[in-house]
Amino acid sequence: MSAPKTMKERALIFIGSEQKGLLISFAKLLESRYGYEVCIIARDKYVKNLVDKLLPNREGDIVLSDIKFNVDNVDILHESLYIEKKYNINLSMIASDDRAIGQGYLHNVDKIPDIIRSSWSHKKKLKEIIRTIKIKESIIDRCDIVIQLTPDKIVSMIGRSIGSKVFSPQIIKFGDRVFWSDNDFSTSSKYIERLVNNLDCKIDDYNIIYKIESSGDRINSSESYTYISSTMQAAKIFINDTKNYLRGIHKKNSYHYLGWVPSLYRKVSNYRYVHNISYNFEDLKGLKVIFFPLHLEPEVALLNLSPEFTNSMELISLVSKSIPSDTMLVVKEQSQSFGVRSRWYYEHINKIGNVVWADPTIHSWKWIERSSVVATITGTVGVEAVNFNKPVVSFGKHQIINHLPTVYYVTNYKETSKVFNLLLSHPVDRTELNISRSSLSKAQYESSIDLPEYKDLYGSVKLEDSVAMKALKFLSDEYLN
Repeated sequence: MSAPKTMKERALIFIGSEQKGLLISFAKLLESRYGYEVCIIARDKYVKNLVDKLLPNREGDIVLSDIKFNVDNVDILHESLYIEKKYNINLSMIASDDRAIGQGYLHNVDKIPDIIRSSWSHKKKLKEIIRTIKIKESIIDRCDIVIQLTPDKIVSMIGRSIGSKVFSPQIIKFGDRVFWSDNDFSTSSKYIERLVNNLDCKIDDYNIIYKIESSGDRINSSESYTYISSTMQAAKIFINDTKNYLRGIHKKNSYHYLGWVPSLYRKVSNYRYVHNISYNFEDLKGLKVIFFPLHLEPEVALLNLSPEFTNSMELISLVSKSIPSDTMLVVKEQSQSFGVRSRWYYEHINKIGNVVWADPTIHSWKWIERSSVVATITGTVGVEAVNFNKPVVSFGKHQIINHLPTVYYVTNYKETSKVFNLLLSHPVDRTELNISRSSLSKAQYESSIDLPEYKDLYGSVKLEDSVAMKALKFLSDEYLN
């Protein structure tokens, strides 16, 4: 990628609702600087209009929503089994990645607004998945690389089947650093390779100071739990939803009109309830603490990155049954999820004797410092715990930290009970914790670049050439040279 090709290689770039300016710049620079033939796959005509405005006189780009594939005459079960065999994946697993047709898999957010497609029949959902796969197969025909903002399993599995390299820019959970993922799980082959090599060398003196993931921290700290704030947000939703309906541009078979409004007010009452029953450090004096922060749902952190296990309530039950009487499991709600759970969820967990709700005003880092062990399915907290020299029990199969000697991946009650008995009765050696911390930090740093502008570009509708150039150079250095 350091010089134009004599035979042009082909790149596909999928562009949806976020980071449009950056992704369009990727297309521009891959063509002008690196000699690729680029095809932009715009989600809808509005994205295509922006592409035409920023990069006029392009040819060959595709509007995804305009592509039709009639499945009415297809033998649905026969075609489903054929696709499952071809790609070695069950269509039910693909469905579970989708917050719409897979909404039934969201066990812990029972107040998430209903999506019309979620109530379709099994056959109708299969038809929709088949239609999506067939459309994307027709697009991902002959290409060398595919770039998408977040991993899409359908795009990835099709790309792999024809030998394409599929990449996504991802936050590496260290300050403002960004890396390129080449798989479905927000890790990468290079990232894993560096981490394993660091462990083989037993690196335990890499002392770069860990920095909080600034984009997530900013979002969490900006959350407000007042009825005034909720009313202001509700007014914006009313205006936006009404405009979309009047213009006829609301998404078909998606959320109902004003579907998110009740959640805005529910989050205030739920927050106040949890705050009233929550525990602080003084309340837990003399007790050991296992810390488990809940995840943002229904977002990529669980649905895509841990498809095998997404049930937070099951995790809480497993851990509760696995710890002795002098130990408490402290559960902390995700700041943006108070509105999508019922009061029953909080009350039900509060009935478990050795499980308490964390004071939501106390930062997660302080809870990590107070804990003996941290439990997680996926997300940032596992990385943070390693950097705070804490052992981790991981319920998510694909976490990068699972490669570390102080992280214990478990899949059932027997494994969970065994690990907690070991960790609570025989604390992990400090040297091992240092090796895990240093190996991870070094791998994070060397597998990413500092890109502080990235977190501010999600709504960008202008070209972002300088940021795109940095990101593409790093992609080139990692994978394409």
